[in-house]
Amino acid sequence: MLITPSACGDRSRVGISASRRVGNAVVRNRIKRRVRDWFRRERESLPGNVDLVVIARSKASRLTEKGSVAMALDKTLARAKQQWKATP
Repeated sequence: MLITPSACGDRSRVGISASRRVGNAVVRNRIKRRVRDWFRRERESLPGNVDLVVIARSKASRLTEKGSVAMALDKTLARAKQQWKATP
């Protein structure tokens, strides 16, 4: 996950990248839907107006339960927030 200040300035946005290594089209689209759903719920907890880029890795296809994607993204967002605060 990459986190940067928002280029548009007035709202947070998300970008999702899932290559064919992640799985077939059904798997990639399922992951993208779950990431977008998570983003809609977590948008207000983000630090200001930021752009998030979520890059799905091949291990993401093993996250079969709906909540498992959200838990993985929560952990990653917590690490990204720590790095965001540490960056001057």
